[in-house]
Amino acid sequence: MDRVQIAAIAAAVALMVASFVFAPAPPPADLPAVEPKSSEEPPAAAPSGEGQAEPPVPIERALDEVKAKTVTLENDAVRVSVSNLGGRLERVELLKYRATVDKHSGPVELVTSEPRGALFIFLGPEPLRSLEGSVYEIVASGPRSVELRAERDGVAVTRRVEVDDTGYGGRATVSIQNQSSAAVRPKLDVVGYGQQRNDGAPDFFLNYSVVASVDGEAKRMPVAGIGTAGFLGGLLGRAAPTGTAYPAPVEWVGVDSQYFLIAAIPDSPRDSTAFLGPLGRDLGQAALGAASFDVPPGTGVERSYRLFFGPKTPELVATVDPRLENSIDAGWALVRPLVHAFEAMLRWTHANVVANYGIAIILITLLVRVVTFPLTQRSMKSMKRFAVIAPQMKELQTKYGSDREKLQEEMMKLYRQKGMNPLSAMGGGCVPILVQMPFMIALYFALQTSIELRHAPFALWINDLSAAEDFFAIAGLPIRVLPLLMGGSMLLQQRLTPAPNADPQQRQMMTLMSVAFTFMFYQFPSGLVLYWFVSNLLGIAQQLYVNRTPTPTAPAT
Repeated sequence: MDRVQIAAIAAAVALMVASFVFAPAPPPADLPAVEPKSSEEPPAAAPSGEGQAEPPVPIERALDEVKAKTVTLENDAVRVSVSNLGGRLERVELLKYRATVDKHSGPVELVTSEPRGALFIFLGPEPLRSLEGSVYEIVASGPRSVELRAERDGVAVTRRVEVDDTGYGGRATVSIQNQSSAAVRPKLDVVGYGQQRNDGAPDFFLNYSVVASVDGEAKRMPVAGIGTAGFLGGLLGRAAPTGTAYPAPVEWVGVDSQYFLIAAIPDSPRDSTAFLGPLGRDLGQAALGAASFDVPPGTGVERSYRLFFGPKTPELVATVDPRLENSIDAGWALVRPLVHAFEAMLRWTHANVVANYGIAIILITLLVRVVTFPLTQRSMKSMKRFAVIAPQMKELQTKYGSDREKLQEEMMKLYRQKGMNPLSAMGGGCVPILVQMPFMIALYFALQTSIELRHAPFALWINDLSAAEDFFAIAGLPIRVLPLLMGGSMLLQQRLTPAPNADPQQRQMMTLMSVAFTFMFYQFPSGLVLYWFVSNLLGIAQQLYVNRTPTPTAPAT
C-alpha cells in the first residue's frame, strides 16, 4: 500500500527534476535549413552546393535607424506591427487578452526576439540576400494590409502582410520580379523566433517552444535551455545539440506558449520541410523550408503563407486551418477523453450554474467523489476491518515468526474466520488516492490548455486558477496558503485512516508522502491544488463517517 503511494510520489518528483536537469539543448547561430524531400528521389544529406539548403542568417541591422518605420495593422482581435526594415513582423498583440492578471496590464504580446522580430521570410542567396535587411519602400498601406517594395540590380522584391477583417488569421506574401540579365535562385524560408522570457511569471509552466507539424504530428522543442548542453551535458563535456530537421510533408511551423500560438502555413505542405533548433541560449527558431528554384530574366514568382496568431482553442484555430489543432496538447492519449470531459463540464458549469471557475472546480470535485464513492467506501471499510484484527495478526507473528509457512497458514485461517480477503489489505489503503489520480491528471491538462481558465479568479487572493498561488513572499520565497492547507488535510486524512499495523516507520513514510505532495503542489496551478484540497476534505468527512460506523465481523453481502 504505502510503497505504491511513495513510488508514485517519487516518480512525479523525478519527472519534475528531470524536466530541469535534462532540458533539451541546441546550437550556434549558423544552422542548416532543410531541403524538402523530393517525390522522385529519396531524402539524402548533400555535402554542399545545390543539394544543400541555405541556412537562415541573422538580419543585419547596420542600417540608418532614421529610415526605420513601423506600420500597424489591426482588427477586432489582433494588432500586428510590420517594420520596413526587411518587411518583418516585429510584434503581434492580442487585444482580447491581458498580458498579466492585472486588469490594467496591456494586451498579450506574442513571442518576439529583438532584433529579429516574431516572424521573417528569408529570400535566399545573393543578390536576394542583400534585400533581406534593406529598407523597404511602403507602397501601399491600410488598416489591415501593407505592401512594401525594395529593388537592387534589377531584382525587385515585394512583401505584403495582411490581417483578416476579424479574428486571428492573416497572410504573408512575397513576390520576386527579375528584370536583370541573369537568373536568380530564391530559397524561401519562413522563420519564427521564440525566446524564453523571465518576466516574473508565478510558475514555471509558461514556457515557449518552437514547433512544427510534420505529417500530422506536432513536433515541439522547448526554448528554455535551448542552445546549451544542459546541466548533465555540461558536466560530461558534451556539445550543445544542433537542432532537428524534418522532411516533407510539413503542414505548419510556429512558436507557441501555454495558451498561444503564432504559426505560418504553406500553400503546399507536400513540398515543405522544417527545422527546429537554437540560435543561442534560450533562443530558438522554427524554419519552414522549400526547395530553391530558378526565376529567369524577365519573369517573376509569388509565394504566399497563411498566418495564425492567437489562442490555441479548437474553435479559433479551425477558422484559419483545422490542421493547427494538433498544437493543443491535451495530455496523454489515455487521459485525453477525460481532459475533454473536464473542459466541457467546467464550461457548462460556468455558463449554466455559477460564473466562477473555482466554484465550478469544487462542484466537479464533489461529482468525482460521488462517482468514486463505492470504491473508496469499500476500501475504507476494508482498512478498518483489518485494523480491528491487527492485534490478532500481531500475536500470530510473535508466535510463528520463525516458521513462515505456519504463519501464512494461520493468517489465512484468520482471514477465513473473519470473512476477509487478504488482497484488500495490500491494496485497499492506496485505492482512494489511486482512484483520484486520473481525474487530477486530467484537470491538470485542462488547466494548461483551456484559455477560459487563464486569469480566472476564485476568491480572496486566488486571482488566477491556471497559475500557482501568488499570495505574498518573504525574502523572495513565495508563501502559498492553499498548498499548505492541502498538505495539512492530506496528513490529517492519513492520521484518520486505520492502519492494519502500527509500524512507526510506516507512519513516517506516510508523513513523508504528505510532505512530498505539498512540495509538488507548491508549484502547481491553484485550480489543481483547490481540487485536491477539496477532495481531501470530502475524504476526511467520509473517513470520519466510516470510523464512527460499527465494524461488521464479515463483509456485507
